Order: sequence, then C-alpha cells, then structure tokens
Amino acid sequence: MNMVKCKDCGQEMTDKETKTCSILLVKIDGKIYRRNNEYFDVNKRCHDCGIENKPGNIHHFGCDMERCPACEGQMISCDCKGEKELVVA
Repeated sequence: MNMVKCKDCGQEMTDKETKTCSILLVKIDGKIYRRNNEYFDVNKRCHDCGIENKPGNIHHFGCDMERCPACEGQMISCDCKGEKELVVA
C-alpha cells in the first residue's frame, strides 16, 4: 500500500500516525512568520492532513485547516498577496 507523504517535510500522512509538520516557518509576501499551531477541527485527528489535533502541532502545508499567520484566514485561500513558501531553517 502506498502512503501519502508531505512533499515538504517528507513525513507519511496516515489517519493513525501522522506527526506534526516539521517546517516551522512560512514566507508570505517577503515576510517570515511562524506557522499557526493553535487551530484545529473537532476530531482527534485532522480530517485533511491527519495530524493529532492538539496545541503545538502544525498542519502539513496545503491542508485546508491551516490558518495564515498573517491574516488568520484559511491559508490555502486567503487574500494575502504574494506567494506562500515554507522556510527551512
């Protein structure tokens, strides 16, 4: 069985063992932000990327639950200008 992997951090995303994304920063319109680690749905695990829903965990980039640290809108569709790219520190 093929597992889906996060294209950014390389971790497997399953419904039982997905860990927080390991990339902590995102660049939006030239400014670097810490990724939001406080917004989750009501399930034990995220319905989209599979992380455990608890403070401190970061959704995998492209997850529809991740919130933009600049405007707090939905990261994949917010109105922030410029490209959003992860910053590997």
